[in-house]
Amino acid sequence: MDEIKRLPDAELEVMQTIWALQPPVTAAEVQQNAPKEWKPTSVLTFLSRLCEKGFLRCEKQGRQNYYTPLVREEAYLQRESRSFVQRLCGGSVKNLVASLSDAGALTERDIDELRAFLDAQGR
Repeated sequence: MDEIKRLPDAELEVMQTIWALQPPVTAAEVQQNAPKEWKPTSVLTFLSRLCEKGFLRCEKQGRQNYYTPLVREEAYLQRESRSFVQRLCGGSVKNLVASLSDAGALTERDIDELRAFLDAQGR
């Protein structure tokens, strides 16, 4: 998949459920482990859409369909993070952090973790 598309919230929740499990997974496993209570038909619809969008591969084994991610969670997170910063902060991570700080959303622990992360990156 060349361009990773942004997923609607419900489809993202399904993908997060699948990423957290040990793929390949069945629709029943997704339904049992999803953060929301969805009907089996809803789960099947989400899985079908995700297959059509290229996020999942579906393999039939006997009477059961098994779903395997084609997009890694890390790749999706990186794409969404870049897109978020670009859309909301004009591409400036500094503006994002300043906004979080101004809103009181950063604790001292968050700041220490950010500092340690940047130091570990050699920046």
